[in-house]
Amino acid sequence: MVDLRVIDGGGGERGDKQAQWAEEMAAQALERLAVEILRGVARGPENSYRVGTAVRDLYEHLTPEAIKVRLYATMDSGLRSANSRLLPDTPNNWDDELPWLLKSALRLAAETIATDGFARGRASQRRSDFDHAVEQYILQREERSREGGGSYLVRLLERLPPLRPSPSLARVRRAKKRKPATKPKKPA
Repeated sequence: MVDLRVIDGGGGERGDKQAQWAEEMAAQALERLAVEILRGVARGPENSYRVGTAVRDLYEHLTPEAIKVRLYATMDSGLRSANSRLLPDTPNNWDDELPWLLKSALRLAAETIATDGFARGRASQRRSDFDHAVEQYILQREERSREGGGSYLVRLLERLPPLRPSPSLARVRRAKKRKPATKPKKPA
């Protein structure tokens, strides 16, 4: 296939604009694919049609006729755009921690489904990071509520059903209540 952008008089600025447009469209297709993959993983495997459509759309934008699309520039642009919406430069003051909570959840999800040899260790660390992000989110919400004279935690507990201990916690409590068998003392 002839690349008209490199032949004298055969493309020039018009070809550059076409290539730039093609890369932008491919970057948008990558963003849609990322969203559809996340949705598909959350919904389950029976919803793979939209993921397949997004993959086909991305492929069509990466391989247009007579236009060379730079793969890594396209991927960088698409991921940068999605990341900027997830973690905006100017977060809302009323919900500063939410983007970080979302990022922690995505990192935990990625490492949970990873299958390489070090995935379990990374998943454990990401779980710790996620727990910390949840705590920070709750603390921020409570702090904001108290500034307004209320309490986020009190309202949250009022909306929840009565808390019951989890079955695993009940087993631990029963095990602690049992006294270990004592060995008979040896005569001196």
